[in-house]
Amino acid sequence: MAADDSWYYLGFDLSTQQLKCLAINETLRIIHTETITFDKELPHYKTHKGVYVNGDSIECPVAMWLEALDLLFSKFVSNGFDLSKVKAISGSCQQHGSVYWTAAADELLKNLRSNKGSLREQLSPKAFSRSTAPNWQDHSTGKQCHEFEAAVGGPQELARITGSRAHFRFTGTQILKIAEEEPDAYRDTAAISLVSSFLASLFTGFLTPLEEAEACGMNLYDIEKREFYPRLLELVDKDRPRIERKLMAPPIKCDKPVLLGNVCSYFVEKYGFNSDCSVFPFTGDNLATICSLPLEKNDVLVSLGTSTTILLVTDQYHPSADYHLFIHPTLPQHYMGMICYCNGALAREKVRDHLNNDTSQDWSSFNKAVLDEHLNNDDEVGVYFPLGEIVPSVPAIYKRAKFDPSTGHITKFVDNFASDEHDAKNIVEMQALSCRVRISPLLTSRVPVEDLQSDVRVRFDYDDFPLRDYYSKRPRRAFFVGGASKNDAIVKKFTEILGATKGNYRLETPNSCALGGCYKALWSDLYHSGQTSQSFDQFLGEKFPWNEVEHIGDSDDAAWHHYNKKIMPLSELESSLLNR
Repeated sequence: MAADDSWYYLGFDLSTQQLKCLAINETLRIIHTETITFDKELPHYKTHKGVYVNGDSIECPVAMWLEALDLLFSKFVSNGFDLSKVKAISGSCQQHGSVYWTAAADELLKNLRSNKGSLREQLSPKAFSRSTAPNWQDHSTGKQCHEFEAAVGGPQELARITGSRAHFRFTGTQILKIAEEEPDAYRDTAAISLVSSFLASLFTGFLTPLEEAEACGMNLYDIEKREFYPRLLELVDKDRPRIERKLMAPPIKCDKPVLLGNVCSYFVEKYGFNSDCSVFPFTGDNLATICSLPLEKNDVLVSLGTSTTILLVTDQYHPSADYHLFIHPTLPQHYMGMICYCNGALAREKVRDHLNNDTSQDWSSFNKAVLDEHLNNDDEVGVYFPLGEIVPSVPAIYKRAKFDPSTGHITKFVDNFASDEHDAKNIVEMQALSCRVRISPLLTSRVPVEDLQSDVRVRFDYDDFPLRDYYSKRPRRAFFVGGASKNDAIVKKFTEILGATKGNYRLETPNSCALGGCYKALWSDLYHSGQTSQSFDQFLGEKFPWNEVEHIGDSDDAAWHHYNKKIMPLSELESSLLNR
């Protein structure tokens, strides 16, 4: 580590398989990194990829996280990092996990001392009513998901209230399952943390409330009213004051940085932390990801991995049962939209292999077809779902259609197009167009459009809007990450169809969750101490290392308008899947 007299800011990422921590300085330069890989460095817990799997139940040992934290700081010290120069810490953790504390926990946390043993020795098992924490991969709460949606009138109503329909991994259904199936453990639970507030509690030495943006991943929080929803709390526990106490309600609001406290004496004594080191709320991993980039309102982050994930910043609370909305962790009156598709790279690879008639993994023919302007597919739409899809919510299916470009209506369904090259071009176009129409209700940036008849409407999922809305909504900037973001042909087609008005960018994000925590710690400390009054996006936009981001060009307006004609037939095609 190079010598540096500046203050440092730590950002943590407690994920499923590892605990990572980055240290940055005031110029956002990464100074030091340490990582603990659970399976490799803590093998005595006998986890596989960080979890225990028992049928549909997938959980993590909490004691492993305690031991990992001590081991992580031991590495910092042994590698010569001066923890006394750490000014503030924040970070992210795997979303939707939950930790169950006993009545003894708060006192045990307050009395943590370096001469009493490790974190594990002082806290486990006495501080926990359950030795394991449900993991986001858990699929054991199907019954409880039905109960949650039935309690409020269906999936769309639950999404309207909480930002998402019921999901296996969400904390509310997990707590209900424990209350129903493990009544003794629920009775012995005095407080419930999300993994993020669990980690914050270790640093402060007392139980800290949930952070509001994270609380949106519980199916319990009324996002518009910014409070826990009474009927859902009573579904979990008929004694609503009791469940409110367990949840340490209300959550910490995200309107401005909130100082939780200073790092507790355990870390000062054992690892040399400065006793004035500030601890700010931790958040979820996806929420921290949007804090790792200077994303402003109407900006989108497109992750082109095995699946496709869209994250965007919006001031529009327009919930849907087919995607997620969370309160933004740093921008008041803003939200993070999150849209997840199962069929991303895997679906494209299947089309590529069929086109090549082999498994060579060569993209040359595929990419050539995607960019071939002479390959006329102007009257074609298709869906390519080798896996059951989330958006739209349908089983695995391949379906192709021809449509009349003058009307937008499908004229016939076909088994195949003229050649396999058509499938290569169509799959990328349809994936990008699906992203475009799904983010449209969350965007407020508009461009002029030709006058259209007001009665022309199209439907996607739970939305039925005038076609002109889809013709006029465009994101401000688009950032591309993930494995397929390295494929120029795929990214070019996405930029044409999404049509960002202020440029398209590509970058590597190997440490996005931890970096988001670092940036949040730095900004929160400066804001709280009065050294900045800028909003988070303004602050990060000025300091961000733009030289590390590749500007891949501005959108082609003509190309963007070209795909308007495929919106209606895509809607009709998706409707045919839902109505079959």
